[in-house]
Amino acid sequence: MNTLDYLAECKRRLGIESDYALAKALGVTQQAVSSYRAGRSRIDDDVALTVAEILQIEPLAVIAAANAERAKTPEQKARWTGIMEKFSVSFRNLLPVWDGKERRATPRHFVLG
Repeated sequence: MNTLDYLAECKRRLGIESDYALAKALGVTQQAVSSYRAGRSRIDDDVALTVAEILQIEPLAVIAAANAERAKTPEQKARWTGIMEKFSVSFRNLLPVWDGKERRATPRHFVLG
């Protein structure tokens, strides 16, 4: 998945349609979300963590996808893509559940099996 796929999945999971609502959930501006969609900018690692928490997936998969998209050389992109593939397996039993209230979610409790 690329970061645009992750953002679309966040909207689906949160049951929202607008970029404004997505921006609020991610703790960024609507302009930032528009820039992500237009390819003018990429999500940073902090936003990637929030995306992973919303989706309850392994954070390194989203972080690696974002870094692969920001890579300046083919070698950097290949390294991040390798990490992304390695961590694309979800570790749902170990990830905190996002409470939907804080911009950068703090674990409130953990999903157990």
